[in-house]
Amino acid sequence: MELLAPAGNLDKLKTAVLYGADAVYLAGPKFSLRGASDNFSDTELCEGIKFAHLNNCKTYVTLNAFLHDKELRELPEYVRFLEKTSVDAVIVSDLGVLTVVQQHSKLPVHLSTQASCLNIHSAKVWKNLGVKRLVLGREVSLEEAGCIRKEVDIEIELFIHGAMCMAYSGNCTISNYTAGRDSNRGGCIQSCRFSYSAIPVNNAVAVNSPDNTPSSLMSSKDLRGIDLLPKFLKIGVDSIKVEGRMKSPLYAATTTSAYALALKWCNSTLQEQWSEKLQELSGMLEKIPHRGYTDGSLNNEADAESVYQGERNGRNSGYEIAGTVMEVEDGKSFTMLTHNSFDRNKTLEILTFDGGVIKISTQEMKDLNNKPVKRANPSRLFRFACSEAAEQSADVSGISQVQPLNVVRLKI
Repeated sequence: MELLAPAGNLDKLKTAVLYGADAVYLAGPKFSLRGASDNFSDTELCEGIKFAHLNNCKTYVTLNAFLHDKELRELPEYVRFLEKTSVDAVIVSDLGVLTVVQQHSKLPVHLSTQASCLNIHSAKVWKNLGVKRLVLGREVSLEEAGCIRKEVDIEIELFIHGAMCMAYSGNCTISNYTAGRDSNRGGCIQSCRFSYSAIPVNNAVAVNSPDNTPSSLMSSKDLRGIDLLPKFLKIGVDSIKVEGRMKSPLYAATTTSAYALALKWCNSTLQEQWSEKLQELSGMLEKIPHRGYTDGSLNNEADAESVYQGERNGRNSGYEIAGTVMEVEDGKSFTMLTHNSFDRNKTLEILTFDGGVIKISTQEMKDLNNKPVKRANPSRLFRFACSEAAEQSADVSGISQVQPLNVVRLKI
């Protein structure tokens, strides 16, 4: 079963690949539903695809916006370019986009979840139109997904982790109303994540939180399906998908690593041993910002328990990204590019590519001129000594595990 991870930009692509993704999905500057993401220039796209393929990882480019005729006239040139890059497939929602892709290339086409494919009859239509894989709508249960795969004999892909939209398969128009930004054409500003007060009409009761303050009544908890992985395997899901192209490298590293380790464990051990290990790996996912977790409609139809009611600050995990390892020098020190600020009295945690954690003290933090530094600011390069790494880490053996592009986190 394929693990498909998000790649919001070139750095995140490399992070997902190195932490165990079998495939990544990404986008160019146009024709995608993540217009606010960094996305890839043509040059970056070529570099990213080459890097992924060198590491036995597939690449899928999203062309999943709903386009007008003017944009469709611009699409053929881009489709021909994508074919030359050797991208492994494109992800589409729009019948017009599907037609253009098929007329101007031989690229395999995957159907986006935005197309709301939820049943056998719909799946058969899309298969007859030439689609090779269905990314089923998130309203589909695992049981229903298994029936579709068996009856239609087509590859299926299901979301297993990440943020979820309260709208049906993400087909939402709130951003159109509140900001004049079309969410179905890449402009979503996530208005649903805000706190709202529902105004009573005709003496109805206001829909707020228990203490009558505004609440995020249209915001879903995040999806976490790692505990259900044995069911994904049983029904023959071809690809499990992690949401999050706009999330941090820490998110990409943690989610990809957790699910890659889960798949490796399930493929190499007896089934009766799965539960304990999956529970342990599920705990890894608590250490990234999230809105609480739900299994959505995977097991049972999503209900009121799936609605997020917490604060909209994203810091309930207790961890944030500190930076990324850029260079390791003779096993004695490493250079890190910082993402957030932190003081010298902190302990950093390096996430290794095999799932381990190495703790590093910042007491010997220095700048590139080897001068001691009391505080690290964002977007700067700093050196850190590794002499005590082996003693401080119980999970890995020595600093040899530290490599360029390792993600470093910080407890907050």
